[in-house]
Amino acid sequence: MKKLIYIQEKFLDPSLCVPFIELSKRNNEEMPYGDESRGGDTFLTTVTHSNPNESLPKAPDIPEPDGDGNYGAVYLGGNIDPTTIEVNDDELFKTVVHGVTNLCKSFDSDVALDYVGVVRWPVGTFMKPHFDKNDVHGEDVFAAMLYLNDDFEGGSTVFEHMDVKPEAGKLIVFSNSKYLHHVSKVDKSERYVLSFWYKYPKSNE
Repeated sequence: MKKLIYIQEKFLDPSLCVPFIELSKRNNEEMPYGDESRGGDTFLTTVTHSNPNESLPKAPDIPEPDGDGNYGAVYLGGNIDPTTIEVNDDELFKTVVHGVTNLCKSFDSDVALDYVGVVRWPVGTFMKPHFDKNDVHGEDVFAAMLYLNDDFEGGSTVFEHMDVKPEAGKLIVFSNSKYLHHVSKVDKSERYVLSFWYKYPKSNE
């Protein structure tokens, strides 16, 4: 599979992004990862390097993944708040999740959806440069991000050769284990993203 960055400007009407944000705001459950007081630590809070103002070309050398192949994302500057989507709960959610999944399968028919959820990024949060390489449940292939709002500053998805500015309803799909990427610091208001991870399922053999 060759490296991929795909952007669709108006994948979803901005008015249809609102129910996803409202779902996140209603979530009072513990985080499945992140702050130890709300569910503990996983690969999504692995400490990496640099600061949110460094450009990727000037960032320190990227270390090799550790022994379990895990060199994952990190959310810093505050606790992000993820809300897992249950696709059977709502026809809109089901349609959007299936739509993104079918698009990703058009790029690689062997991928399977590993996780989907709304991630709330409070003001001050950012993500350091990283590759997504958590192979516990299969090889990372794509990440897909559907931006749900744009009434904030910063919060761009940044690659070595381009910045993707959030716009409500815009979708980006990219090879998350092959492209170094980070998210710039969120300012002024919260950032909401419907986040997907796709993997090659691990063989049972």
